[in-house]
Amino acid sequence: MPLTQATPLERNAKDTVAKELEMDIIFNRLRPGERLIEDDLMARFEQSRHRVRYAIDTLTRCGLAVRQANKGAHVCSYDYKQVIEIYKLRNILQEAAVNDIRFPVAPEIITRLLILNEAQTNAIARCDLEEVFHLNNQFHRTVFSCCGNQELCNAIQVQARRTDPIRTNSFKKPGYLAHAHKEHHKMIQALSDGDRATLIALNRIHIERPKSTYIEKYLSAKDTPLS
Repeated sequence: MPLTQATPLERNAKDTVAKELEMDIIFNRLRPGERLIEDDLMARFEQSRHRVRYAIDTLTRCGLAVRQANKGAHVCSYDYKQVIEIYKLRNILQEAAVNDIRFPVAPEIITRLLILNEAQTNAIARCDLEEVFHLNNQFHRTVFSCCGNQELCNAIQVQARRTDPIRTNSFKKPGYLAHAHKEHHKMIQALSDGDRATLIALNRIHIERPKSTYIEKYLSAKDTPLS
């Protein structure tokens, strides 16, 4: 076996560290700009430096962390201008995907969305926010997959992942999840009806709310970095 090829056990161990750190960042247990100190992470996870570095590299590739020469790695942070620009790009990509959807949508897609939405109802009731997060991602991936353009779907996913910590910041806001869940129902109905204009409007509103909440909580209109 080549020296650079990890065994399944090693891959699993390293991926576990990356996944746990990913959830820490997404749910703001690791704050924007916070340093990812290798020695601290080695002690926390009881893993080698190699595995910790692999995990940090994974987060960097996902857009959740940044490495800087002579400074190490830290959780990615965005200033006001960057947040506005990222969300503008998300809107452009998502609207392009909805415009490419060919109606009528296959009944299996509608069924899958209904199943995901029901599962999310149960996760919200249990206050299982990580499960809500994962089900929400599956829901939107399923919606945008209807466009039939995998490259466009990949681009949407990249930008959505960059804003994961922004989106989840609203999860504990009173009424937020219930309201977002109702919008999911409306999206399913719009897909069923072939109502493109409503689906575009719903997607725009759906991502605007957590963006506004994040800006109000952490940023000002001045171009001031969060870190």
